[in-house]
Amino acid sequence: MIVLRFLLIVFNVAVVTFLIYRLWIVIQQPMEKSKKILIIVGAAMLLLAPLGIFMGIFRPTFQYFLIYPVAISLFLYLTKQL
Repeated sequence: MIVLRFLLIVFNVAVVTFLIYRLWIVIQQPMEKSKKILIIVGAAMLLLAPLGIFMGIFRPTFQYFLIYPVAISLFLYLTKQL
């Protein structure tokens, strides 16, 4: 159980770091303000999930391990397409 918790923390740290990096790139790119706001809101929601788990607001469930990586990959795909 300790190993699983450690892997979850490592995964979340890597994802949060990469999300912040991509968000920084998107903010620096010239684009429409409405698109930029939508991307920032989406990134903020994705960043709140690991923070909520770390703070103990909700527990990491099997659905988290299935849905969160898909949401991250879709977000990164959409930011690369812009």
